[in-house]
Amino acid sequence: MMRRIAVCLVSLALTSPVWAQEEAQKQEPPPATGGAGKPMDMSKMGPWIRKPTNESKTKKEVETFLNEEDAIMKRHDFQATVTRSSFPIFMATDDSKGVPKAEEYDEQKYTEMMKPSMEQGPEVKDVKHKRNITVLSDSLATFTDEYSMTVGGVKRTGRNAGLLVKEGDAWKWKGFFEAGWGDQPASGVGGSGEPQYPETGKDKPKQ
Repeated sequence: MMRRIAVCLVSLALTSPVWAQEEAQKQEPPPATGGAGKPMDMSKMGPWIRKPTNESKTKKEVETFLNEEDAIMKRHDFQATVTRSSFPIFMATDDSKGVPKAEEYDEQKYTEMMKPSMEQGPEVKDVKHKRNITVLSDSLATFTDEYSMTVGGVKRTGRNAGLLVKEGDAWKWKGFFEAGWGDQPASGVGGSGEPQYPETGKDKPKQ
């Protein structure tokens, strides 16, 4: 009987309006503020005020930007990739064991890592894309890509994703994500200072 009375008293306390209000105040996070303790004005910020003004036009701009990448890679024009990047740029991958790796790169670090592979890489042909572009605003867009290409006579397929930002009138890279590159040593694939190519297992001969 005493146990039942105790349970009833607890139930009464839990349903008390005063108790409920006090508990709600304990559990609710403090409201976001806009400075000086004032509530944040959500009508002046957020995705609802930055909806795309012309989504089809922006998507075409992004498609053009991405299509230009194929020509840049074909001619091994590394400087063009630097011009088309908004540093620092964020890159993520994983290794053969599935361990993810992600890092932010400034222009110098990006150049040290990417320039040898791009300028001395094997010939790339027959590139095809199946892209899905999401326009977040007039200056932010993401994409995913399922692609195929022939590299050094071997057909390759893969998936990647990216984040693009528009600075002034130009779209630029801000983030790039592709699986499988995490086993590459910092000094270049094969650790020789020059990239090593899986099609031959050897470093590219010097010209």
